Amino acid sequence: MPSRERTLTALDRRKPDRVPFDALRHEQVQELIAQMDLPEEARQWYAEGDFRYVRFAGNRDAKMFEPYLPDLPEDASVNDWGVGRVALKSVEGFHAGYRLHHPLAQVDSVAALEAYPFPDYAAPWRYERVADDARRSREDDFVVIGQMSQTILETAYEMRGIDRLMMDFYERPEYVETLFEKIAERRRFQAKIYAESGCDVLRIGDDIATQTGLLVSPQMYRQWIEPHHAKVIEIARSVKPDIHVLYHSDGKLTPLLPDLIEIGVTAVNPCQPECMDPAEVKSEFGRHLTLWGCTAVQSNFAHGDRASVLDEIRTRMRTVAPGGGFVVQFMNIVITDKVLENLRAFFETFYEAAAYL
Repeated sequence: MPSRERTLTALDRRKPDRVPFDALRHEQVQELIAQMDLPEEARQWYAEGDFRYVRFAGNRDAKMFEPYLPDLPEDASVNDWGVGRVALKSVEGFHAGYRLHHPLAQVDSVAALEAYPFPDYAAPWRYERVADDARRSREDDFVVIGQMSQTILETAYEMRGIDRLMMDFYERPEYVETLFEKIAERRRFQAKIYAESGCDVLRIGDDIATQTGLLVSPQMYRQWIEPHHAKVIEIARSVKPDIHVLYHSDGKLTPLLPDLIEIGVTAVNPCQPECMDPAEVKSEFGRHLTLWGCTAVQSNFAHGDRASVLDEIRTRMRTVAPGGGFVVQFMNIVITDKVLENLRAFFETFYEAAAYL
């Protein structure tokens, strides 16, 4: 397994001994890894990867959100922000995302928004274990990631509903400003705690793109969202200047990459091959960004075969890996009958292929 020092070197885009791997902790995938005829070191690497995530403690009492979720089904879960989630399944019986219940759907005024029970991340019980979790992870030779994605926009549209929020930009700009600042205030505190706890990487981000383009224009991003992202990064770096910043968004993120680089983002995830050509992104932005992901889970791993998976490994190793700045990860993997078979092909091959050319 690559050491923490070698993995951090890879994030700095210098040549490491191996391509770092961010493990997928899906139950079926973990069972597959345990059953495979792999060297013990390889099995451990695929099960645990080179990275470990630390988080603030989650919501203890969802009852405070009941007035905002009148039609919530009994089998729903409720997150820190009051968003209700009901798991969905595909016709084949596989996990297929969530149906969301939006607690701010009927909260239409700034006054009502001010009365909403936003999470109190400054409460010590929320973060009292973060530093210890980070320390133990470093001692176990993992690179430590402070998890804080769904940073601004995505949290807002999950709370409000994306259709309502897009109208709010035009009809209730003061409402959007208030909502974003309520979220951002808490994110700034989290970033400070993660940096103080010695996290190597701060993971921020919002799903801000579709398969073909952005959900909001670059101009809207710069006006409404970028200042909050920039301040979060600034606060983390004021505590830990060398902290890496990983930005997550599915979809075609390419138009925003220059803006993200400008505010201090050093890695993007998942660099989705169905929407962005990893080789082109590496060529244009590889001096500034680590590409984290680059696996075609929506297409190749979900519906391809062993030959196409092996071809993808060879392509990524030839076009993205040289020179460093490449972390392999399966983001939001689509579970189909083909997936476990194709992941087996990946695991059997990648461990040896992961040495840089």
